[in-house]
Amino acid sequence: MSDNLKLLRYNTGTDKQVLIQFKNDFSAVIFNATIVAYSRSAVADLVSVHKNQYIIDPQTHIYQQSIHDVKTQNKSGEFAIKKSVSKYLDELPKDLENEFVCRGGCLPTSVIFAHIDDLVDSVYNFETSYVNQYVKSKEYDKYLEFAQIGPKAATVIAPYFMIKSDYTDAEIDEWISLNVEIAKRFILKNNNTYPVGVQIVLDKQILAKEGLVKKICAAYQGVNAKFAFIWIDEFDLFETTNLHRIAFKDLLIGLTALNMRPIMAYGGYDAILLCHQDLPYRMYGVAQSVGYGENRAVTPVGGGLPVNKYYFYPLHDRLKMSDASSILRSKGFFSMDPQKASELFYSTICDCKQCKEIIKNNINNFNRYNEATDYTMKNGIKRNRPTTEATLIAARHFMYSKVKEWEVLDGMSFDDLKMELMNNYSSYGSGRSQSISDWCKIYG
Repeated sequence: MSDNLKLLRYNTGTDKQVLIQFKNDFSAVIFNATIVAYSRSAVADLVSVHKNQYIIDPQTHIYQQSIHDVKTQNKSGEFAIKKSVSKYLDELPKDLENEFVCRGGCLPTSVIFAHIDDLVDSVYNFETSYVNQYVKSKEYDKYLEFAQIGPKAATVIAPYFMIKSDYTDAEIDEWISLNVEIAKRFILKNNNTYPVGVQIVLDKQILAKEGLVKKICAAYQGVNAKFAFIWIDEFDLFETTNLHRIAFKDLLIGLTALNMRPIMAYGGYDAILLCHQDLPYRMYGVAQSVGYGENRAVTPVGGGLPVNKYYFYPLHDRLKMSDASSILRSKGFFSMDPQKASELFYSTICDCKQCKEIIKNNINNFNRYNEATDYTMKNGIKRNRPTTEATLIAARHFMYSKVKEWEVLDGMSFDDLKMELMNNYSSYGSGRSQSISDWCKIYG
């Protein structure tokens, strides 16, 4: 039986029906703290009725952001801190919130150090008690208490702060020292009640900075955390440079030597492969969202209009529908008998329940993943965006693919999985073939 944590991130209410369908395929649901604060009643329902093992990401890196990054324009045209962020900050030390607002964000380590114990207490209480406050207001609370099946934190994560690429060496040392000290105090506060995780958050550019990985691992020596959640800004191991791949491997080796179990906070198949038991420096879990979120920026920017995408299983990548269709067309799927093409699709591309339900015995039904509706933007320009149905079936297909990826991890050797991956990239003509080959040479 695999000991990997298969984590599913919950982001919006539209994720709920997919999450409920696949809840038994994942170890726990993970929420960002701002979502918990903003949608506390809905979260209480979700973890009480559907998935009682949960993790809350404390998102304390918010204090490092500019206040402009957490503001949004309201209906009257004024800019104010997002309600989700504001509600969460209200649960944390008031003095830190005041400093954050007065300084326009970007708090220095000295300010956070001055309130470190209050921050530890408030974050710990938020992760372990906040949701239960709202469960107790529900009609089913007495039943959950009687049956002893109420929701509980699967793991608690210590407050954490990002190491940014524009920091000086002295600033890097300050932030690492703060992360380590706050982790020690958080672990002391926990007193062996829950498994504890630290979270290491890095700019992608700084990962490969000479000596940084060794410095981080040396600093965490003696920190008795079970997990080390890793979040690298917009990081994809299949696409990054070999220098970054080697640095990431060194990080895994260093954390393994500390007896910490690395978890990818936002990861795709690249991270799932590294959970293989054949590896001496392996990872122990990956979190992803419903249908997306396999890598993520620490400071999110406004997204553009969504487009139809399909998770192309042989490449383990979400492709634009035009690219996925182009691959199928180049392989002759749309020029042969539709029923024979559908059978070939199931044997070579994907035979998940969702694809069979959509395509049936006619490959032309694949276009249902590409259904779109007109959308008029504020400037009056018309665009297309996925229909609700197309978004839903693409998300379900994505989740079936993730379940399969975890299953094959236990059924094939790491070397065989690497060979399969290289063959698929060679077969389906992706421009990433050389990059995949480089990844396979480094990890193994």
